[in-house]
Amino acid sequence: MKRTINDLLKKQFQEKQIEELSNIQQTSSPSVNTNTLNNKCKLLDWTGIGEEVAEGRWSSNDPKILVHHFPLGPNAVRVWVDVAMKPDAFLWRPTSYMTYIE
Repeated sequence: MKRTINDLLKKQFQEKQIEELSNIQQTSSPSVNTNTLNNKCKLLDWTGIGEEVAEGRWSSNDPKILVHHFPLGPNAVRVWVDVAMKPDAFLWRPTSYMTYIE
């Protein structure tokens, strides 16, 4: 069951990524925050239940920054997970390298 969900999420991600990457502007958005020093954050379950799944540090929202060899893309933030309270929580934008908070 977990493998099937994993495969579906990967396929969904790849299709969405192709669509979003075609829409990325060549320059960073003026809303890109480059001051990333000590920006602690709490990551909530993205399915809408509001459960805290991890604690981490906000890294970047630059759509051109690479995450596992892929551009981050629009409407996303790269974070460094320090503590995973629910390591089996699905990532909002999984990659072939990572599917869960772990």
